Amino acid sequence: MAVTGIFLKGNAANIVTLEGTQKDHSFVNESFDRLEMVKNPTPKDVAGLLKTLGEHVKNYKVDKIILNRRITAGQMAGAAGTFIWEGVLLASSPAPIEFIHAATLRATEKKSGDLKKKFDESDVLKAKAYDFAFEGLK
Repeated sequence: MAVTGIFLKGNAANIVTLEGTQKDHSFVNESFDRLEMVKNPTPKDVAGLLKTLGEHVKNYKVDKIILNRRITAGQMAGAAGTFIWEGVLLASSPAPIEFIHAATLRATEKKSGDLKKKFDESDVLKAKAYDFAFEGLK
C-alpha cells in the first residue's frame, strides 16, 4: 500500500509518500516533497500542479492521499492558499482523499509513536506530512 501525506500550509503542499505498513514502511521518491502554488493561480498554474501530482500518484501507485483538516474559524484559521489547495484537491485529486484532524494524529502518536521515523527538528513541515502519510498506512 502506498499513501501520500500532504500538509497544507499557506501556498505550499508539503508531501511525503510512504509504502508498506505502520510497522514496516519506507519512503517513496523523497525528492518529491513540495508543490508551491503561486499567489494568484491561473487555470494553467493549477493544471501544471495537478499534472505533477497525478504523475507521482500514477508512478508510485498511490492508494490514497491524506490531508490535514483546514481550520476554518478563529485566530488560527487557514490562509487563502490552503483554501485554494483544498478546493483544487477535492475537485481534481488523482487519488481518493481523506482528511485527518490534528487530534487523530495526537492519538496515533500516543498509540504507535514508537513505529515512526524521526526527523531533524528543522524539518517540521516534512515531519507533519509524514504524520499524515503514516496515519493512512494500515
